[in-house]
Amino acid sequence: MGLHFDYKSKAGERAMEKERKRQEKLAAKKAKREAKREAEELAELERLTDPNAPAEGNQEQ
Repeated sequence: MGLHFDYKSKAGERAMEKERKRQEKLAAKKAKREAKREAEELAELERLTDPNAPAEGNQEQ
């Protein structure tokens, strides 16, 4: 059998593979955004609570 005989029969399989790859990319992007957000949040908290920080940089005082 040639390639042209089973091309249509595998359309669903190809669509599922494409959707799986799309979901993996979205999950990776979401994880990257979450990690970046957490890092920024920790840096902000560190900046606000650092006792050795200059007075103009510390918003609490």
